Amino acid sequence: MSIWRWGVLLCAAWLLHGNAWARKLVLAATEYPPYYSEALERGGPVAELTLAALREAGYEVELRFMPWARALKLGESGSVDGLVGVWRSPEREAKFFYSEPVVANRIVLCRLAGRAPARFTTFEALRPYTVGVVRGYADPPGLAAAGIKTEPVTHDLQNLRKLLAGHLDLVLIDSRVAQYLIRRNLGTERERIQCIAPAVQEHPQYLVVSRSTPGGAAIVAAFNERLLRLRREGEFQAIVGRWGW
Repeated sequence: MSIWRWGVLLCAAWLLHGNAWARKLVLAATEYPPYYSEALERGGPVAELTLAALREAGYEVELRFMPWARALKLGESGSVDGLVGVWRSPEREAKFFYSEPVVANRIVLCRLAGRAPARFTTFEALRPYTVGVVRGYADPPGLAAAGIKTEPVTHDLQNLRKLLAGHLDLVLIDSRVAQYLIRRNLGTERERIQCIAPAVQEHPQYLVVSRSTPGGAAIVAAFNERLLRLRREGEFQAIVGRWGW
């Protein structure tokens, strides 16, 4: 084969590689500070980590913030390529490819200071109490199995305010979300709220890519490899460290 033909083939291969390398992904996220939010610098730590790994893998990434129900629907249909910071469930696994975990939520119970219970032991022990939850969140299965009375709202801050008003006994909430909302919204009242140990549950957060997205499994594989490299080379800890984690 002539040198000229080799050159043509190499250029074609380079162009194909370059097009794949420059592929743009559109991801969706909802408002979930301090993990990710349009109001946070670089979208928050989970968004920053996710986009850093994807960009290291060669993708151009656009992150769009929207309500959770819309994000999930667009992701399921492939109208966006994937979602940031998603919990695992069998229903979602049927629609998405899941990455390795990025970070984890620690789900705790918060109470008014001095009120029972002092610790979380079992779900059955919570039967005397009314627990505030957020509609659409994946609550621990043990909560419903134990027959606990729950009251759903649309946002965690509503539950914290209901707790302060005496309308709830306990609030089920992520520990970092609780700290963030209490510190920013509740003023001197924040001293009245205590979150008890141990954690009720831990929920890893994942990047998910729609099964309707061409090459979705390959995107997740590339992300996983780059996320591992970020951990190994210290950039992962540098990013979360900037957020005080």
